[in-house]
Amino acid sequence: MKQASRLSLFLGSITFVIASCGGGSDTDTVNGAIQGLSMPDAMDLVGVDAQTAGAAIAPGATVNPAVNFAANSDYNTDLVNAYMWDQTTEPLTTINDILTSVGQTKADVFVNTGPYLALVEAVGGGDPSARADSGQSSAANATVLEPWILKSTRASTTAPQIVRFWISQEENFGPDMVIQDTIYGRASVSKEPSAADPYGDFSMDFAMVNDADGSMMMKGALKTTNPAGPDLGFTFIMQDVSGMMGGDTKVAVQTDQTQTTGKAHMSVPDFMNGGVKDFTIAYDQNYFLRSDGTTTQLLDRNNFVRNTWGYNLYWAEDGPGHTAGQRVDIQGGFPFSYTVGNSTEFGWVDYWGIWSPTPQNLTSGTTVTRDLPDGTQASYTVLRAPGRLMKITKRSVPLLDLDGESMEYWDWTTGDQYLVQYTAATDTFTEIAIRDQITWEWNTLTVPVDLAITPFQYYNFWSEALGGSLDYIGGETAMTVREQTIVSNDDTIFNGGNSLTLYSMTDNLRAGMTASQVEIGDIFMLEVTDPALAYQYTFLKDGRSLQYQGADVGLLPGEVPTLGSYMWGMQSGPMSATDPVALGITNSWEMWNLNEYYIYETGHNEWNQYTTLLDSQGAPVQFDSPISFFYTHATANDADGNSTYDGKKVFLTYGGERNLWGIPGQDTDTDGDGIGDRWYPQFSLKDGTVMGPTGTEYVVKAVEMELFMQVSPDPIPSALQSDLSAAASLTLPNMNGWVDPTTVAPPTVADQPAVVAGIIQ
Repeated sequence: MKQASRLSLFLGSITFVIASCGGGSDTDTVNGAIQGLSMPDAMDLVGVDAQTAGAAIAPGATVNPAVNFAANSDYNTDLVNAYMWDQTTEPLTTINDILTSVGQTKADVFVNTGPYLALVEAVGGGDPSARADSGQSSAANATVLEPWILKSTRASTTAPQIVRFWISQEENFGPDMVIQDTIYGRASVSKEPSAADPYGDFSMDFAMVNDADGSMMMKGALKTTNPAGPDLGFTFIMQDVSGMMGGDTKVAVQTDQTQTTGKAHMSVPDFMNGGVKDFTIAYDQNYFLRSDGTTTQLLDRNNFVRNTWGYNLYWAEDGPGHTAGQRVDIQGGFPFSYTVGNSTEFGWVDYWGIWSPTPQNLTSGTTVTRDLPDGTQASYTVLRAPGRLMKITKRSVPLLDLDGESMEYWDWTTGDQYLVQYTAATDTFTEIAIRDQITWEWNTLTVPVDLAITPFQYYNFWSEALGGSLDYIGGETAMTVREQTIVSNDDTIFNGGNSLTLYSMTDNLRAGMTASQVEIGDIFMLEVTDPALAYQYTFLKDGRSLQYQGADVGLLPGEVPTLGSYMWGMQSGPMSATDPVALGITNSWEMWNLNEYYIYETGHNEWNQYTTLLDSQGAPVQFDSPISFFYTHATANDADGNSTYDGKKVFLTYGGERNLWGIPGQDTDTDGDGIGDRWYPQFSLKDGTVMGPTGTEYVVKAVEMELFMQVSPDPIPSALQSDLSAAASLTLPNMNGWVDPTTVAPPTVADQPAVVAGIIQ
């Protein structure tokens, strides 16, 4: 088991940040009150500032409106977060994840205000290729927040600030091993970061305890050190008490104040061979020298490629309500609270639905409250429907544009899932790998097999690069991508009414299904060939449910299938709001050819259902929907000038600041243990790249990235070789001096979240 898996929720979002000062003040008091102290946002071994990251990326396309943006525009002032990454510095990712998560809590702002709640954003997780070709949901962008209880205190302007935090979480190690645990943390901050001292002076002790039996599973410490002379340093230790993390991690770092020269000694678990691996590192302003005791390698600090994880979009030109270079902001989402027994729980609602730590308690009709800026509260009612209605808008993609593209295909006759590659020269779809249904990994086929394509027959594929499900009719020269949006209550399709009649001829979902029916795949009613006999469903706007002859489509209440492809969810075939007779439909499969239609997704899983809040008038709250469009990649727009993916067409979705989804990724083994452990984007976009539909164009800028140093052909400098030898003498930390944070129980907090994803409410 990889180290990161055990701390996934504690470590928060995988955010890569500049090694720079945290927020805070130069004074100890504000209007007579004791001022809080911040901790650094990151403690990188090889620092990268915003100017370096930005300068490393030349302006974008040939026609680049970014060069004309005002100096004070969002495009030119938004911070670029970047850091150097190397496989030997992987433990620093754990350190930075901890600091990033703690930084979201704004503990320096809430000093001496009593216990409070912060919702810390966690991004990522799960299989990026989760899709709907076997009835599964394709929505994978929902907000995930982790509730932290905190208490920040400081006795005087000369005393250290003490920050305690408690995180209750559930760790899933498989179907038979789910552990409820609590992470306890205690940080003591004596000096916050500054330009002269980018680490500041602090120590942090933490531990993870199994709630079931009180046993300690992990404990550790992160603290700054003061080596002799003007150098800075820090140590980090994470002790594997439970034996489930593969061993202990130990780090000792010593660097100059500018972080241009330094050395490090690290000991990390060896997941491939057992035991531990020992690394030594030395670097200066030009080179990065590393050794694992067997191999020594010199890397060039000024020659690197970048993997970008976060982008912002900006308006390319002036327009109604915005100016050129202004960030495209998508608003929406707010926290709420609700009562469970004698306790108060908290949740979050946005475009994607509702997040809460106890979703089973948010049944339809549950009342929740929201604190408004004027100090009053607003009440809402939870609406949980058995499914969700989605509008499908079709976009055509020529097969020539898919040359070499890999797509996923589910063979309904065998239940197997294949990775299929299209070759334009031979007009063939070739099965090149099969998915292992246990490990979910792709196993390459020794002998690739051409997929037999029958003329006029319908086939369904899935492509991460193109945004989801692909429809293909055998023999045609193009595929169709189905753009999917959730139907809102203010959709014009309702025409002011409270219900909508939908016509269906194929894949007609049953109402009132049992678990056994779903498990054997008996989920559809008979297909009809006469459009005059099309099934008529009714979608109820108020209850958000699809009905057939007065009964809810999908599972009966309490039915939970545990076998078969449809245990993950079910989707209907295409449904039209217009009678197929009026549309001139003569064959049931022609329904798939409509440029716009509706599908209904349902199932017992939370992701198959529709949840939202209703206001006092009974109307669902509305949020801005994401922005989606096709983009064709070009070498001129590649941040590294790489031509590998020139001409690749992808479907991008922008969900707000930092969140541009759709660039396909690949799982890569970086530590040599034969297991993919890092998910990389296939390409990174150059700043200033223009994208979006004609007439509504945007400019992109990378705001979160990691930089990968390239191997240097130069001889190893003698001074650097000496520093590498000295790195081995850096003393690795132990648990002496560790302060047990579990001695203080978490306080009760009844107030709504004071901070959400780093934003003070």
